[in-house]
Amino acid sequence: MYVCVFLLGLAGPAATQEAPVPDVPGDAEPGVIQTPVGPVPAPAPAPAPAEPQATQPAEPAESDEGSAGEDGGQAELITRLEAQIELRELFDGEEWSEAVPVAERVVALTQEEFGEISTESAIAVSNLAEVQRRAGLYEDAGQNFLTSVEIFREAEGEFTESVISPLVGLGASYQSLGQYPQAVTVFEEARTVNRRVFGLLNEDQIVILDHLANTMLSMQQYEEAEQQKLAAMRIMERTHGTDTLEILPALYRHALWLRRGYRFNEERDYYSRAMGIIREIEGRDSVLLVRPLREIGNSFRAQKLPEGRGVSSLKRALEILQSEPEPDKLQMAEVWRDLGDWSVAFSKVGPTGQEYREAWALLNEVEDGERLQRRWFFEPEYVLRENPSTRGLADPGTPGARDGHVLIVFDVTPAGRTSNISILESEPPGLKDESAARSIARSRFRPRMIDGEIVAAQGIARNFTFLYVPDEEE
Repeated sequence: MYVCVFLLGLAGPAATQEAPVPDVPGDAEPGVIQTPVGPVPAPAPAPAPAEPQATQPAEPAESDEGSAGEDGGQAELITRLEAQIELRELFDGEEWSEAVPVAERVVALTQEEFGEISTESAIAVSNLAEVQRRAGLYEDAGQNFLTSVEIFREAEGEFTESVISPLVGLGASYQSLGQYPQAVTVFEEARTVNRRVFGLLNEDQIVILDHLANTMLSMQQYEEAEQQKLAAMRIMERTHGTDTLEILPALYRHALWLRRGYRFNEERDYYSRAMGIIREIEGRDSVLLVRPLREIGNSFRAQKLPEGRGVSSLKRALEILQSEPEPDKLQMAEVWRDLGDWSVAFSKVGPTGQEYREAWALLNEVEDGERLQRRWFFEPEYVLRENPSTRGLADPGTPGARDGHVLIVFDVTPAGRTSNISILESEPPGLKDESAARSIARSRFRPRMIDGEIVAAQGIARNFTFLYVPDEEE
């Protein structure tokens, strides 16, 4: 069986372009979206694409080497396999632009060997589409996802399970282009095929339900989006029961959804429910409690509420890990990092940074720890976010609405505060300059670390995008 493994792990936010639905509450108020831009050289840079979730390219399709015939045919097969290996390396390295021509070569070589109408060619086209999507080439990606669907159906039949992944990719491309009704239609088609092939209660459809919810949220169809998330929860409850460890991932997923909707009390209720299940089955000192304890602490911080229960939950999570005979060092690093974020966000006397140094030291002992050190600590991230006012802005779909933005550059001190804030670019000039600058001044950031030491970071930028209706004079 050939499977397009690029796409089954897709989630809605990863599929959006400049204005993803935030995964963490406070990421953006409705109407104002901000994206990290990175250090700013002169002239001003373009916003960086959103960080994708990690997935793997499809394995090279197995073939009968003897079928290549003459030496020339065998050399051609090796060239295709080499191109697939190169594509995998570029994909793993998240070098999307460089991966596009390699993926195109894989398609050409695969079609030459197996023909245009074949499962192998459909996989290659789908993988090309996914690379294009991650490179921000959404129209090209959408066309190739559609082509892949058509090839799969011609080669395998109308309701083959192989079309599910490229359909999800097609919907994600429409979503990135802001073509939300088309995205909903395609996601619903993907779910129909999924349910027909795997049954009404199969868990794979939850990914598609997440996409539908995110798209409906972008369309401001809040009740409809909520129904999609509740449908996913019901599938898990009917499959695994309501008081089992297997239900925990669904509880966590729905809790994060509630956080994105600023429904913090409801979110924490779900984590409390998870903790009750864990304590009943595994005991009061189970390491499974670390996840909900961390999330409760981070929920209070996301709410900008320095309540004692928040930091106590983080300290309890660390205590559980430290009591283990062989504690999970990555989990401990995560808790130390979260404690550092709490200190930067709420400390009255100023953070010491010791929590971050503890996290850094633990990552030195973790596989792939160097990459995590760069990911967590090089680019300053919000630990307490103040958002610009949305007063005077337009809602999506407002007649005559235009895209506006404010690009701000600033420095982050070792204490996580901002300085040297300046407006690099705005359109229309002056509309949201002051509000955006004020939001940066009031926010707090996780400071940069290099070689385990906290340092100042210069030239950090954020791009705030929004919709507005111009004055008649404009």
